[in-house]
Parts: sequence; C-alpha cells; structure tokens
Amino acid sequence: MIELNKAELPRSNPLTLFLLFWVALTLGCAPVANAPSVVPETPPQRIISTLPSITEVLFDIGLGDRIVGDSSYTKYPPEALAHEKIDGSYGFNREKIITLKPDLLILSVENEPLRQSLSVPILVVDHRMFEGVIDSYSIIGEVFGADVLNVALKKRQELLDKLHAFATRQEGKKPIRTLICIDRSRGTGQIQNLFVAGNDSFLSGVVTRAGGENVAASMGLLAPTLSTEGIIHLAPDVIIDIQISGMDGERGVSDWQSLGDRVPAVKHRRILTLTDDFASIPGPRTPLLLEKIVRYFETFEEQRSP
Repeated sequence: MIELNKAELPRSNPLTLFLLFWVALTLGCAPVANAPSVVPETPPQRIISTLPSITEVLFDIGLGDRIVGDSSYTKYPPEALAHEKIDGSYGFNREKIITLKPDLLILSVENEPLRQSLSVPILVVDHRMFEGVIDSYSIIGEVFGADVLNVALKKRQELLDKLHAFATRQEGKKPIRTLICIDRSRGTGQIQNLFVAGNDSFLSGVVTRAGGENVAASMGLLAPTLSTEGIIHLAPDVIIDIQISGMDGERGVSDWQSLGDRVPAVKHRRILTLTDDFASIPGPRTPLLLEKIVRYFETFEEQRSP
C-alpha cells in the first residue's frame, strides 16, 4: 500500500483522502509474494468483495446476487449500494466480515495481510492493473464451476477484443505527451497540491493504450507531486484531469489557465476533464474510459495534422 505523509496532503480538498485511497489501490503497489488462495471445495454462495473493481467483475459474470458485503467505495452497479459495507474508520471491519458469514472473501494482493486475522476461505486476485483484472475473470470463474467459468471466459475475451480494437486504432500514430492529474486543490485560481499518475500505474497504462505517453512516468514514482515549474518542464500536449462525479468541471479547468502559455496543453486549451467514477476503477468499464481518451486524442491528432 502506498504511504503518504499526511502533512503533504492538501487540507482544503475534502476529496483528497478518497482519491489517494484509489491511488493506493489502482495505481500500483509493491508486489506481494507467496499469496496463495484458499477456496472452498463447493461453489460459494456468500461472497464478500473488498474492492469496487472486484464487485464489478462479479456482477459482469453473473455473481452479483451472491455478494453479501463489499466496500463502501463501491457505487456501481446501483444494486451494489444495498450491500452491507465492510469498511471501518481505520480499514476493514473484521467483526463485520465475520458476522456476514461469507464462504468466500475475495482480496486484491495489497490487502492480502487481512487474511492473517480471518479464518474464512479466501481468493486473492491482482487488480492493481487492468491486465490483472482480465486475468481475474478466469481465476474467479474457476471457483464457481463450469457454467460460471464459461461466462467468465466469454466476458474476458470480450474485454481482450476491445483492447485489440483500441490498439489497432493507434497503429502508426505518434504518442501524445500527456499529464494525468489524479488530485489537486480546486477552484483556487491556480494549480496547487497537484498529484499525478506516475509509472506502472493503471491510468498510465490506459493512456498508453489510448495512444498517449505519460510525461510523469519517468519520475519513477507511483503518484508524484508536481510544482508549477515541474508542469512547465514536462510540457504536456494534453492534460487529463480526473475529478469526482458531480464536481464542476469548468471551474476546475479555469485553474489551469494560471499557467498561461507556458504549457502547450494549457496554451491550446487541451484539457480533458473526467468526472466518471470508472476513471479510477480498473474493471469491465475501463473500455469506456479508453474510448473517451481515444476520441479526445483523435481530435488532437486532427488539430496537429498539416
């Protein structure tokens, strides 16, 4: 799990802790070695999911009705809002998990230490990157028998086909230099407390698949902070600004104007604001995110064509 100094967090932004939760879960963590699963011999009927992305995969393969508990950060699909929530103020509520009597707890590798205090059957998947999400379709499907596995493999192939289609659209194109903002203080009239997606991250991988080049990847960090001078030095041609659903995107865009003509993306007003919740959740809806970014990049390609 990524650890960040609380003193470095922008106190004026109440959304920071939520977004940094997703930085830790979806922008990559150090690998966890030797994390074997211990699953029941018969197909589970009472599942607890520890991540929104896991919940979305379960619904995608037809197992949503077996979920008895999941994360309070899970907002999709709408049916998941009725689930019991297993989060506490300081992490997972172990007592709540035990009370729900699951016959399968599905963890992502960064939460693998949770198993040390529980005696329930556990399945470990890796949802830090989209490739791990794809692999989890077959990993989960195998636990639930042939019928569910067949559905899972079909859904997995559909995702792979969509990825291949995106790759085909990018053949022969020059990568677009892109900065990915994952959090900052907003509505201040300037860029402050900026966190960006770094290397080996879910969002960096998505931008690369869409035909972009993450300009912050070379910094060697998962979620580096950038000063105004740092943004100017990286000189992105496009800025992708991730916001929480319901926020005023136009108000956020105006902050970037404080950089004037010193940054190409700002000078030419090439700032893509994303308020969709799937923008920070690797899962079945990631192709929707890819499509939005690809379409925006294609507009940029038209503008820079001679």
